[in-house]
Amino acid sequence: MHDDSDGGDPSRLRQLNERAVLAAVGKSGQTRVAEIVGRTGLGRTAVEEVLQSLVARQWLVEQQTSPGGRGRPARTYRFRADAGYVGGVDIGAHSVRAVLADLSGQLVATSRQVVEPATRRRSRLSAAESALSRCLDDARTDRSALWAVGVGTTGLVDRSGRVRSSRAIPDWQGVDLAAHFRRTRTGLVIVENDSHLAAVAEHRRGAARDTSDLVLLQAGRRTGLSVILEGNLRRGFNGAAGNLSALPMVRWEAAIKYLHRCSVVPDDTPIVDRAEQVFAAARAGSRPATTAVRRYVKEMAVAAATAVAIVDPHVLVIGGAFSQSADLILEPLAEELGRVAGHVPELRASSLGAECVALGAVCVALEELEHLLAPARGPLPELIAQSALTEELRR
Repeated sequence: MHDDSDGGDPSRLRQLNERAVLAAVGKSGQTRVAEIVGRTGLGRTAVEEVLQSLVARQWLVEQQTSPGGRGRPARTYRFRADAGYVGGVDIGAHSVRAVLADLSGQLVATSRQVVEPATRRRSRLSAAESALSRCLDDARTDRSALWAVGVGTTGLVDRSGRVRSSRAIPDWQGVDLAAHFRRTRTGLVIVENDSHLAAVAEHRRGAARDTSDLVLLQAGRRTGLSVILEGNLRRGFNGAAGNLSALPMVRWEAAIKYLHRCSVVPDDTPIVDRAEQVFAAARAGSRPATTAVRRYVKEMAVAAATAVAIVDPHVLVIGGAFSQSADLILEPLAEELGRVAGHVPELRASSLGAECVALGAVCVALEELEHLLAPARGPLPELIAQSALTEELRR
């Protein structure tokens, strides 16, 4: 319980009370005043004052429900999840995905644009804008309702939101994704490496929600490794934590050749379909396909063992496109890890599918908004605009 009698700064105490009330109301559903009093430990008068202030500043919506019997209608309050939207964008070498969520994190729209590694920078950015715009159109809203965007991309990303290097996309180095999305009148913009965001998604809403320590192996046409310890993403000083592609002695990224060159795949098969065909053949009992999968997993295990030896995670999550073939990967991976590392964490497959990175981008964008929400200093739209302006002035 917080009140002015504690002798602290009154404005600080009001902020604490507001945080407590917002937490009690939650991000969905309706909550009665009596329930808020019970959850916060605040007096009813203090709760009523906070509720009045939060409604006036557009954080909460007051609703009245008809009583079952006599008496006045009961007043309930809900968080304004429908007051704005958060976008998540995943910019890769072969595709660009976008998702749109409300302020409670509920997904309301998805979109995908096909690109190629050789697609020029301007066209790739245009594809990202198109995917995001399609989501807004599907949700029947416009860019003014977009309060924040999280952006994930292949490559090394610095803290300012600029791509420092990218092996998968030839002309991607140097692109300032944060500046680009701010120019399109988006509010808050958070940019991060795609594997890092995939790990966040698995921890916040995927296969590793029940643990605080995990390593994610992003396996597919793009590879990556990311670490979450004590619930926090470990990106490293330069954002390069887990960047195994920079180490030529770790051959996991190149090991996809075992799948692409497997004899069970016809020569005219598009490269984007080759690995999937090998997994299907291995599942059907093909010996050459099974051998190719095991050779790929053996190289994956070297990368995994590096992280396991250093981090000792509770869970190792297989993410990316190849997570759909976890039935063929997890058992041999456990065997190789036992041989190489001596210790095998719990192995799990991603539960989020192809939209994992975009969902992670939504998660970090929502968390940034919650950072603004905590002090509840003013109307929501004004806080978003002020924060975006502050970020622009810092540049």
